Amino acid sequence: MDQAELIDQVAKELGISNAQSQRLLKATLREIRDLLREGHAVTLPHLGTFDTATYAEHRGYRPAGNDFALFPKRRVPVFRTGSELREDVYDIELEEEGVPT
Repeated sequence: MDQAELIDQVAKELGISNAQSQRLLKATLREIRDLLREGHAVTLPHLGTFDTATYAEHRGYRPAGNDFALFPKRRVPVFRTGSELREDVYDIELEEEGVPT
């Protein structure tokens, strides 16, 4: 599913136009991004938690240059799935393989 399909699906589910659905999705993602930039975690019940992880400055191998380099300290976004989502996806995979749940 791509963004356009998600927008269509949300619009149908909520009974709103595609334009309204697109604005809703963009506003939600923008708010999550802004909160992560400020260092806040965002938890969506039954889905998971968007957060950031900080990696210290470290020395590592750079294959392009075939040498070692010093990589700077950086902060990256991370996502941890919620237990309900994890269980739902796990159950679906078991059903598809024909394994009784």
